[in-house]
Amino acid sequence: MKGTFLKTGLAALVLAGLGAYVYFVDSKKPASDEKPKQKVFTLDKSKAKEITLSPRDGESIHLVKTSGGWRLGPPILAAADGSEADAVLSTLEGLEIDEVVTESAANLADFGLAAPKNEVSILVEGAAAPLTLQLGEKAPGGSGLYAKLPASPRIFTIASWLEASFAKKPFDFRDRDLLHVKRDDVRTIEISGPEGSYALVRGVGDEWSFSKPFSTRAGRWSVDSLLGTIEGLRMESIAADDAKDLKPFGLVKPARTIALGLADGQTKRLEIGSSPADKKFHARDAAGSLVAVIPGAIVDDLAKGMSELRAKRLLDVATYDVDAVDAEAEGVKRSWASSSVKNDNDIAVPKWRRTAPDAKELETSVMQDALFKIGAIEATEFIDDPKGLEVYGLDKPALRLTLRFGKDKDKDKGTAWVEIGKKDAAVYARRPEDAAILKIDPVKAEELIQAFAKL
Repeated sequence: MKGTFLKTGLAALVLAGLGAYVYFVDSKKPASDEKPKQKVFTLDKSKAKEITLSPRDGESIHLVKTSGGWRLGPPILAAADGSEADAVLSTLEGLEIDEVVTESAANLADFGLAAPKNEVSILVEGAAAPLTLQLGEKAPGGSGLYAKLPASPRIFTIASWLEASFAKKPFDFRDRDLLHVKRDDVRTIEISGPEGSYALVRGVGDEWSFSKPFSTRAGRWSVDSLLGTIEGLRMESIAADDAKDLKPFGLVKPARTIALGLADGQTKRLEIGSSPADKKFHARDAAGSLVAVIPGAIVDDLAKGMSELRAKRLLDVATYDVDAVDAEAEGVKRSWASSSVKNDNDIAVPKWRRTAPDAKELETSVMQDALFKIGAIEATEFIDDPKGLEVYGLDKPALRLTLRFGKDKDKDKGTAWVEIGKKDAAVYARRPEDAAILKIDPVKAEELIQAFAKL
């Protein structure tokens, strides 16, 4: 045992000595003489008002900052993508010299700078002349790119990977957003195509429903997904900047159209025509003359038809949104209400209690499980032209549920109800603002009925 302690002590002394030695040596090292890298030039990108890219073997690109954002100058004269312009400016604002190769080159051609491979110019507010960077060939080894300023004979290198930041084509700077629509601004949607024509309207609580060809509920998340595809629609290329004849693009009578009614009263109309290549389509904003080529994702979504957008769930229920529930089954009415209480961690949590026909405290999880069963039921069939309610057992429902929701920013979220009827071996349901009757799974329907019967 003594030998073990002795060895441990010796090891500790050796480590302590080694640590002291390292500290002593480090403290005697001279301070680093490495200088910070020098910026190529001083630029405040917020003051930039013009950008010019002049590649030796390509089209020159000129961008001008206007009150409405960046625009491409002649010959294109079109809106530019502000994020692309900002990316160029950010690169130049932080651009650093890696290494000074020579203070004065005898022959610029040795560096590919006699006729620069590319030239980037930025004109800033208040400046008489633009800031200009000339780019040449890559240095041996490929990690550096030769560069210089026009007024200086000095040759230096910048990181070679930055070459791609300036090797742009005019289309790279085009604003590719075809419709400029935000999904939250859309109030109505009208769609026509080979799968039929239908229309949707946004209601209370951002719930969507069909208004044509008949009134029925739509799935909130399905519609939101379609709007996300529309909002994110980007041109892949330009088929014609100013199409005088729409026939070559299949747009005289478009195969598909989407009309979007916006909150400000405007209507945006997307027309989709012929396919120039696999999974690509000609399309245009009906208010303009530009014809673009778009990816086929939106056509794939539309090809699923109206059925893809229908609300298949009995109701979309978020348990934390429900403030109160009323249920009626076999002539008996029951009611429950939620209140907010603080738990042991001082966090507000819902607390449920039965309020009628008598008062009774409930386990919150029990009510949440019952509410979850509502959203777990999906339609197995839609009956869009229903007969009388008695045909489906809905003249005397086996269960009627009414859900009352809270407020969102002092805005009442309203109520929702659903009725379940039994007829022979089948089970049906109906819900508000829905002309259709839903056929549902009998087993899941019975589980829902029993869940509320036991509360």
